Amino acid sequence: MPLEPAASASSEPRHLARSWRAVLGCLEVQLNPHTFATWLKGAAPGAFDGRTLVINTPNDIARDWLDSRLRPVIERAVAQVFGEVDVVFRGPGAPPAAVAPGPILGIVDPALTFDAYQPAEGNLLAFHAMRDLAEAVPGAPSPVVIYGPPGLGKTHLLHAAAGAASRAGRAVACLDAGTFTARFVGDIRSGRSGEFHDALCGLDLLILDDLQQLAGRRATQEAFAAALDAVMHRGGHVAVASEQHPFDLDLLDRLTSRLAQGIVTRVEPFDDTARRAFVERVARRHRIALPAWAVDRLAACRAPSVRLLLGAVNQAIALQRMGRLDLAGLDAAVARIAIAEAAGAEPTPGLLERIARYFSVEPAEIAGRSRQPRVGEARAVAAALLQEQGMSLAQVGALLGGRDKSTVSALARKGAALLDAHPALRERKSA
Repeated sequence: MPLEPAASASSEPRHLARSWRAVLGCLEVQLNPHTFATWLKGAAPGAFDGRTLVINTPNDIARDWLDSRLRPVIERAVAQVFGEVDVVFRGPGAPPAAVAPGPILGIVDPALTFDAYQPAEGNLLAFHAMRDLAEAVPGAPSPVVIYGPPGLGKTHLLHAAAGAASRAGRAVACLDAGTFTARFVGDIRSGRSGEFHDALCGLDLLILDDLQQLAGRRATQEAFAAALDAVMHRGGHVAVASEQHPFDLDLLDRLTSRLAQGIVTRVEPFDDTARRAFVERVARRHRIALPAWAVDRLAACRAPSVRLLLGAVNQAIALQRMGRLDLAGLDAAVARIAIAEAAGAEPTPGLLERIARYFSVEPAEIAGRSRQPRVGEARAVAAALLQEQGMSLAQVGALLGGRDKSTVSALARKGAALLDAHPALRERKSA
């Protein structure tokens, strides 16, 4: 029931602010603290004419997230205070004037933008820190170091920041460690050792990917540390991505201390909510409506990387366009992709195929729901071998049709016994 909307939801600024605080109070009870702080921070009422409430957001990303993900709960909270009114989310609007793009040293992928990035629990600090650098927010911490396993969106954030900074007219370098090393060594060999350094010193934003590749390269580290200092001293910013924490790399103390003075944050794989949002977002981008069961299946796949999950979604989209999307086909595609990336080495990608051939079944049946004895034996052997390759019960369960940990554990025990009875299979698993 509305809380006296006619009296409390006035368009007068003081009353409007008071009414908005009441809305926030309702939302704070209904949302988890992290979601509330992340997406409603900075949101404020812009106007209210008795029929429509305009909610201003600090940026377009927040506007899109509130509109697409939180609109129902916000509308319910608004109705409790304002009555049944329309809700409009409004971003900061277009920039006041066109700005000539700033120069870029290196290559930036224009498709890797902040709008195309999927914010989630495991990457929010990295996301906001990189956006602050791109927008040159006063007092933004720098350097920003993002670390974590491959495929979790570190490079995406670097390129998003580089592109946004360039569009704002700032001078940017976006280089991976291999390119940085090649440029540094090339200038020394050609007798132009100062040119590359001078180009870096004039930057507003210096970005380096794959920091771990500089480990042990003392001269190159010295060059990067000098460039980092030069950029920071002139008021610019620095961002770095690495597969490992800088303290775990063989780096100069001078360099690690510089990197540690800003933000060092790890990115983590998607949780269940983020995986579902990612699947739905990719499908919308391709203008494809995936059936609910396919979205559920993909969201249940605890992929160790965003690239893996994207590959699985693309497989589903391709099958849907062909009119051939079914549970067996999707499970087989998910299993092949997941095994290939989870193990990272041969012969894993063909493991299910080899097991299927040995037991004279189809690979899709192993991840399916068939209760035929031979399929069950093949599934059990697959569970045992995947565990032997270091995969967790949750990962194996995701690959084998979304089975829970207890089921996978029982399958693996049965599979271990079958492997003892089928020594030829174990001997030929890498053939």
